[in-house]
Amino acid sequence: MKMRHLALLSLLALLLAACGPRPQPTPEATPSEKTDTGTPAQPTPGESPLPKPGISPISPPPSPPPAEPVAAAAAAVAYLAAELDISPEEVTVLSFEPVEWSDASLGCPQPGMMYVQVITPGYRFLLEAEGREYEVHTDRTGQSVVVCQSASPHESDPEAIFQALLAHLTQTYPGFGLDQQGEWAQEDVTPPGLVGASTQIWRSGEWSVQISHPVVPQPTYEAILAHQRAGIVWTGTLEADGQVTDTETALLSADIGPCDETIPADTLQEWAGVEVTVQDGAIHIEQNLSYVCCAELALAAGREGTTIKVIETNIGEVCRCMCGYQVAADLTELSPGAYTVEVWGVQHFDVHPLESLGRAEVTIP
Repeated sequence: MKMRHLALLSLLALLLAACGPRPQPTPEATPSEKTDTGTPAQPTPGESPLPKPGISPISPPPSPPPAEPVAAAAAAVAYLAAELDISPEEVTVLSFEPVEWSDASLGCPQPGMMYVQVITPGYRFLLEAEGREYEVHTDRTGQSVVVCQSASPHESDPEAIFQALLAHLTQTYPGFGLDQQGEWAQEDVTPPGLVGASTQIWRSGEWSVQISHPVVPQPTYEAILAHQRAGIVWTGTLEADGQVTDTETALLSADIGPCDETIPADTLQEWAGVEVTVQDGAIHIEQNLSYVCCAELALAAGREGTTIKVIETNIGEVCRCMCGYQVAADLTELSPGAYTVEVWGVQHFDVHPLESLGRAEVTIP
């Protein structure tokens, strides 16, 4: 009986073990947390399978663009506004870029200046004011600023600059006879290595026109009209909008008498001459001129410092007969001081070149 009770107890223990809870797997054996199964992890419910916007699974996100250098930009705007005598609010920053200038000139060396040869970090700004664009260079802090280049409407076309000036001189000073000249030949005479400036010369016959574009934006262009014999006849400036201003002026008014054919031809050379005096604060010129009898005379006055040059041109015709002309001219709007007056004439195309007809020293009290 005892053996039967032991067998029954053993069978009951086996049945209870079969009905009890099964053991749980260890964490290392959990399939969902294995990392090297060869199968990509599945997204959780509601999560998009695509990468999040702006995040690349291969490369890091791009760096933001550099912020505008506020101090340097403000300095560039203020500097250009002061140069143009306008309000800083009238200047617009079009673009900028960081630059490492090769020396302290900020990329715009000027003739005759010496600069520290050291790499200078800074910026190149493109500014706009009054309808024109300007290239302005600065250092990193804006303490050093230079207007390196002004992009005027004619800047890329020197011929257009020359034609604008030639048209003004021809219309304003017909006595120079520039419309009688032939083709004008252009030559670039800018010194080698000069940055931000240029000098061009146009030549025709004995006349030449030199136009220089300096580094500073104003005056935009400096112009010189010269003659091989008479020297510098006129100087002035030309703005980008076409406005021409005389550097030095001498207002000329002239009265030219008719051709007097009663003077014997063999005495005309003796009769001819120039007399210069000062009357009522003006320089007065009395001239007896021996010239062809079918001429139409035009006079213009130019000035180089205290030397005033009266140029006479025949804008009419030429013929064989000779006669005498009486010319009276006044030079006004001159400050008191000593002056040299030169009379040059009478040119007509390439037939009659300019010659010195008289010269005098006078003083306006």
